[in-house]
Amino acid sequence: MEKLYEQCMLLDEQRSVLLKGISEGKREFADLVKYIPDTATKTYPPRLLYDLINTKIEDIIKANPHMNLNVVRRKAGFHPYIVIHDEVRNVFILVSKLPKSKHIYNTSRYRGDYAASNFDRLFAMGATEEEIACDVSYQQSIPLGQEYLPFGIIVSYDSESDIVFEGALRPDQGDWIYKKDITHAIIKDTSNIIPLNAYNHSKITLPLKTPKDNDDIIIKLKDK
Repeated sequence: MEKLYEQCMLLDEQRSVLLKGISEGKREFADLVKYIPDTATKTYPPRLLYDLINTKIEDIIKANPHMNLNVVRRKAGFHPYIVIHDEVRNVFILVSKLPKSKHIYNTSRYRGDYAASNFDRLFAMGATEEEIACDVSYQQSIPLGQEYLPFGIIVSYDSESDIVFEGALRPDQGDWIYKKDITHAIIKDTSNIIPLNAYNHSKITLPLKTPKDNDDIIIKLKDK
């Protein structure tokens, strides 16, 4: 079971890029709040930090197109957020602040959307109910193959410390399939990383010679 969900976990360079975005967002937040006057109701800090982190992550992903990550801006009600899509492995990644004194998020519809097919993806990869400890009821997806079953990951940061976790929720959002501390997963030397290429078939040109109308077609017959 562990080896199966490890195939869906973030790659080393993906972790490093997300951690850099979170770190840069926090650094810019610390610089800005020095110039913001004290207010009676301090509602801006978590929102401003969230906006800055999302912006830094989006910028750094766009600056590294070789990772085949796509950033999509979406809304859940009045809550704007970004979702990162690993287009090669069909993995969706949310970045969010983990609530204080909690090891898991409150149930929400939009987080549930990204966790809905996590079990089904693992089943399609060969996991059994015993390995997943599937003791919760959930709506199973149509078995179309693992390439059509996205896996959802949440990268959780703490606003007051450098701690960052990576994890995947069960479909009922009541517990984690896995949760991993990735605080120190930044890659300092990326010179040895081999980019993973994904090709768009419409962009591939076939080096075939176009025959002219007056070209003779020669067929060589095999000797008896």
